[in-house]
This record gives sequence, C-alpha cells and structure tokens, in this order.
Amino acid sequence: MNYKRNKTTNPFLELINVFLGIFIEILTFIRDFIRNGLGKSQDFFKQHISYQAVLLLSLISFATSYYGFLSLVSDGFWLTKVLFFAVVGVIQLALVYAISQLYLREFFSRHILRATLLLVTYLLSLFISVLFSFNFYYKIFSASEFAVRNVTLQLEIVQERLEDAESSFNDIFISLEKLSNYSMEKSLEERTVGGTCDETKIPKPGPRSALRKFESSLFKSHLESVSDVKLRISAEIESVKYMITKFNVKTDNIDKLESEVNKKIETINRLFRGGEILLLPKVLAKHKGAKRMVMESLGRQISCPDSTITQKINAIMENLNSLKFLEKVAFFDSNDEQQLIGRTINVLLAILPFSDTKVVALEEIQNPTDVTQSDVKAIGLGFLVDFFIFFFTILSKDPYRARYFSEDNILEYQKYVVRPTLKPFIFEGHFFYHLIIPNQKRNSRVYEIITRFQLDKMVTLSGSNVEYDALLPVHQNRLKNFNTLTFQVYKVNKNKYDTLLAQIDEL
Repeated sequence: MNYKRNKTTNPFLELINVFLGIFIEILTFIRDFIRNGLGKSQDFFKQHISYQAVLLLSLISFATSYYGFLSLVSDGFWLTKVLFFAVVGVIQLALVYAISQLYLREFFSRHILRATLLLVTYLLSLFISVLFSFNFYYKIFSASEFAVRNVTLQLEIVQERLEDAESSFNDIFISLEKLSNYSMEKSLEERTVGGTCDETKIPKPGPRSALRKFESSLFKSHLESVSDVKLRISAEIESVKYMITKFNVKTDNIDKLESEVNKKIETINRLFRGGEILLLPKVLAKHKGAKRMVMESLGRQISCPDSTITQKINAIMENLNSLKFLEKVAFFDSNDEQQLIGRTINVLLAILPFSDTKVVALEEIQNPTDVTQSDVKAIGLGFLVDFFIFFFTILSKDPYRARYFSEDNILEYQKYVVRPTLKPFIFEGHFFYHLIIPNQKRNSRVYEIITRFQLDKMVTLSGSNVEYDALLPVHQNRLKNFNTLTFQVYKVNKNKYDTLLAQIDEL
C-alpha cells in the first residue's frame, strides 16, 4: 500500500472555506433582495419571511437531531421514540428561545447574569443539536464512501499482518529445521568419528553417542510437529486471502466478511498458542548453554558443550518471542448507527482549531481514522442549518431596547407601592415630612423609592445610623417595635410629596 500523500490542510480551515463559499453567496442574495427587491416591504420580509425561514430550518434541525437520537437505540419501543421526541423538541425550543432573547449589550449592563444563562443555554443546545444532526448528514454524504475505503484499507492491513505472521512462523520452522539437521549430523559424527562432546573420546556406543541420538530424534520430532502446525496455519491464511480477494466492497455483506475473517484469525491465534508451540521453548531450554555441562544419558551424568546448538536454540527463542497474535478486525459499517455516532465524534474532534489532524482526499486515506474532505463537508452542512437559524432569528427580532419606565409607569408603580411602603415610616412636621427608615428594613423596594425621590430632589438625608433613643418621643411611639434598630432619617419636601400623593389619588 504505497499511496502518496499530497499537501494536506487543517480541517478547521477546510471547514471555514466550505462555510465562506456558501455564506457569501447567500448573504449577498439576501442583502440585494432586501435593498433592491423589497423596498418598502423590508418590514414584511423581517416579520414574516424570516419567521418562516426559522420555522423551516428548526424543523429540519429537529428532524435530523431526532434521527440521530433514535440511532442510539435499536429496540424501536414507542415510548422511547416519544421520549426522544420530547427531548429534541425541548432542545430545539431552547436553541431558538435563547437566540431570540439574547442581546450582547446585556453583558455590559446589570442583566449580565441573564445574558450569560441565555448564552450557555444556546451553546449547549447548539452542541447537542449539531452533534446528533451530524449523524444524519454524515450518513448521506460521507459514510458510504468512507466505509468502502475503510474496508479496503483494513483488508490490505489484514493481508499484510497475515503475511507477517506466516513469515514469522516460517522463520521458526526454518530455525528448528537447521537445528534438527545439525543435530542429526552430530549424531552421525559421534557414532563414526567421536569427539563431538569430548575430543578425547573415541567412537563407541556409550552415553555421549546415546545423547546425540536422543537429541537428534527429539529435535526431529518437534520439527515434524511444527511442520504440521505450519501447514495448518498456511491453509488458514490462504483461506483468508482468498476471502479478501473475492470480496466486493460495494456489494458484499461487510458484517459477514468481518465474522468469517475473525473466526479464521481466532483459529490462527489458537495454533500460535497450541501445545506444541508452548512446549517447544521449555524443551529447548534444557539443551542449551550451561545446561549442557550436566546432562543425563544412560543413567550417567555427562557434559556435552555445543555452542552451535546454543546459538540455534537462541535464534528459535527469538523467533518465538517475535511471533505476535493477530488482532481481530472491525470493519466500518455505514448501516451501523453506533459506528456512525463514533465516527461523527471523531470527525467533530478533528476539526477543532487546536487539533493537529489533517484533512486528506478520499483516495489518499492511509489510516482508517483519517478525516476526509467529504467528512468536513458533511459536518459543515450540519453547522450550516443551525447557523441560518441563528441568522434569521437575529434578523427577525426587534432591536435591543434597554428597560425603562415611562411617567405613567412610575405613577402606576407609586400608586400601589409608595403609599403602603412608606406609611409606617412617614411623619408630618411643620415645614417637612420626616422619613425614618430602619436600616434593617431597607429592602430593594424601599431603596428604589428613596433613589427615585433623590433624583426628583424630594428628599435629603439628615441622619445616618441614628439610635432609637435619639428620636423624638412622637417618633419613638410609632417605631417602638423597632427599638433595637438604627435608622436613616430623611427630610421630605412637603409640597412635592403632597403633589405626588394627589397625583396618585387621581389615578
């Protein structure tokens, strides 16, 4: 598999390019349509067409998100469908409501908490909506192509692993064959010439000759057993290669191929873990290195050092250690909703600005997890729908207006609030009214009234934190329930206050 990788781009930039091309065309059309085509009907476009666009796009977003939610379950139970329908509906309503109520200026006013909550609601709803919408668009625009390329890649990888496994096992067989042949030669030499274990010994029947003959038979026996395993492994590997060769990625059943290939891989791994392969290292370890200095033969302890046998056994051990089990395959199935969700999340993470993942063309995929240009386009469409919901909602809603009170609002407010709130604390004098407010009773309503009076220059502060005992007896008599508190004492302009009460009474 020798694909040449062309110049790649950052997936985030690729996504931006996709957006810009579509956005510029549509926004230009909308601008020209509003300025030149509608004229005086601009308000009609804002109030009616924008609302219809938001409704249509919201229905599209709802349907695609609902599809993504349903793909998480396979039971098809009606209650589950109804539950997901309600959940997606709430998410969609939260998305549109948060946009329609959110004004950036509120972040710079006392309504910052409200604006922050709306922003968090919008972003959370947007993330959930887009995440599950991706599943729908990805399946339409990218999943089938990716599935074909993914399976093709994995089949090539499986074939390479099978060839590596077969080659590794052949190395074991060849090393063991060399050991067996060498041992047979030494057995013959010991019988005819002698001196293979001890140069001073002449050829004759004895423990050394018997040891060489035993090793020759032992190694040959293991070679035959390994040869049988080798033939079975080769047959299984050829069977898998044949399945891969005959498989048609576009028409044949992926799940069936995955099941059959994994069964073959299990069989091959069992052969790798078979009794002969597990036993071989233990047997060979008794015939190498220092173990050859004390060996039993015909009931006697003898030594038969042989560095060549030790080297050949070490080579076999290394080959056994390098023999790796084959991993099972998991092909990407574009009809499996769970796999689609997983793939969608991978692509979504890949397009984040801080990700170092590169976007490649479909024919340049070198890894099953590579992100393709088709992936980015599918994800871009998911973002696009929710972006236009945002755009048309902003276009259709009224401009930001700060909260304010009209004169009528103030009088109406004072009618129901000022008189009952201040009645326990207002005292009439010769030239002024005295307003004596317990500090511990200065709630938000009292604070608003005092602030309003100060703006109208109706009150002036004459005493702060005044003790109960410092008040006039007439004041103490009415405030005796607050004798443990301190007070704020204001002088109230008598004419202005009487005028205010007269206006209130006329309402």
